[in-house]
Formats: sequence, C-alpha cells, structure tokens
Amino acid sequence: MKIEEKADKLIITDFSDLEAYKIAVTIEKNGIFFYEKLAAQQIGEKDKETILFLLGEERKHLKFFETLLNKVRSEKESNEDEDLLESFDYGIFWPYENMEDVPGIVQDKAKALKLAALVENKSVEFYSKCRENVSAQETKRELEKIIEEEKKHKALFAAMLEKYKNGN
Repeated sequence: MKIEEKADKLIITDFSDLEAYKIAVTIEKNGIFFYEKLAAQQIGEKDKETILFLLGEERKHLKFFETLLNKVRSEKESNEDEDLLESFDYGIFWPYENMEDVPGIVQDKAKALKLAALVENKSVEFYSKCRENVSAQETKRELEKIIEEEKKHKALFAAMLEKYKNGN
C-alpha cells in the first residue's frame, strides 16, 4: 500500500486492509498519547472534560481497529504481515517528527488545538479511503460511524481553539 498527499488530498494505491488497520491502530494510539498529554496541561475544566471524552472515543476506535487487525492477521499468510509502519511517512498524519515532541507541543495550547483538529481531519480522510476500499458491509458501517465521530472531534477542537483565541 502506498499513501501520498497531493493537493491536500490523500491518495492510496494498492490498498491492503492489513496495512490500513495497522496504520489505523497507530493513528489511534498516537491520538490517545497526544490527548493524554493535552489533558494533563493546565486547561479549563470544561475543556478537560471534552478532551477526556475524546480520549474515551479514541480508545473505542483503537479497540475496533485492533479487532479488525487481529481478524485479518488470522486470515492472512504470515509472509503478508510485513511491517509497513517502519517505512511509513507519518508526516501525512502527524506534522511533527515523533511522539517525543508531543510534551513540548501541548505546552502551547493554541498550537496543540490546531494540531488536534488537523490530525482529526487527516484521520477522517484516511478512514474515508479505507471505507471506500473495504468489502465487508459491517466494517463500512462501523467506519462511517468512526468518520462521523472524528468529524465531531475536529469541530470540538476548532470550537475550543476559537474560545481560547477569544480569551474565554
């Protein structure tokens, strides 16, 4: 599977459900880590509640993708389980070098909220491409639910950013 970003759109060729679920698991784990660090910052109680709610959502998404990944792994030959993640360009989803940068990023609330909204948007794009390519109707329906939740997450972060900019 090859993933590129052209004109702000994700292009996926040679789709592989196994690789897609591996990437989705990593996206969700990284999101959980990011939101945990953000929730640990000095933020308003309402924002903290929102971020903790979003953490629960991301954990639910992670469980869904881990279940799919395990199912696909059990159905595929072991030689098809190459580790794509070692060569994967995370810049498409995470505009920073590695997860060790996160504690510094979340110190700047405006930057953290912008980044969170961006990452949610990238997740929507990736999961939409996955939905287009998977064949199981149940998986398509579950992906649609996750896509809608990720869209709501993006809107929540955008609202928090706007509130923060306005000094509230």
